[in-house]
Amino acid sequence: LVETNQELSVKFINQLSKAYRYILEKSVYDSIKLATEIEFLETYMFLLMIRFENKLSLDIRISCQEKDKYSIVPLTLQLLVENAVKHNIVVQSRPLQVLIYTDENANLVVENNLQKKTSMTYSSKRGLSNVIAKYKILTEQRIDIEETREYFRVAVPLIRNKSYAGIDHRR
Repeated sequence: LVETNQELSVKFINQLSKAYRYILEKSVYDSIKLATEIEFLETYMFLLMIRFENKLSLDIRISCQEKDKYSIVPLTLQLLVENAVKHNIVVQSRPLQVLIYTDENANLVVENNLQKKTSMTYSSKRGLSNVIAKYKILTEQRIDIEETREYFRVAVPLIRNKSYAGIDHRR
């Protein structure tokens, strides 16, 4: 990238730096505002989009009010998106589509079309296990994992912010 597109490589390096800074600073917290986590995911997705070009899409369907109202465990979204990329074929003829939304049970859902890699990719299963373990500490609600022939879906419980008074904080 540095040899072919210097302007884009500078932006890539800046976003990579921003991602590492976020990981170092925020991973020590039990929970983080959903808005902050989504902002980080957009930084992470920039890096993935450069790597995979038009082979990956992200659709976030979360209102501003929900972003302010809830928190989640830091790096949850990044780990779930990384999991989707790691275990699925990501090609231009069959793009990997990741959808993020909230459901009626106050869960954050990360869903991707299922197109499993045929070759076995080593997996320590640590990413999903770490997310599950951190949520067990914070809430009695469980993480739901569902896999069908069409999709893989993970629903993590959202943590209601104590300071949220039900007001719409949009600008």
